[in-house]
Amino acid sequence: MIKSFLVGAITGAAVMWFYGEQIRETVDDATSGVRTRAAEQMHNVADTLQSVADTVDQGLTGTPQQRAS
Repeated sequence: MIKSFLVGAITGAAVMWFYGEQIRETVDDATSGVRTRAAEQMHNVADTLQSVADTVDQGLTGTPQQRAS
């Protein structure tokens, strides 16, 4: 059992050494659209939360609050 684990670990290390850059590029190409969409969605969520916070501030004080940029 230990022998199989060691053989697998050595084989995995060898594969990453020989093909690691190609594997990274393939994964990056496959997930670039996902990362872009996730970033856009996070930006939209942040905008929505800021709008809600501004609305709450207006409701509590009765006047709009100025944000520092």
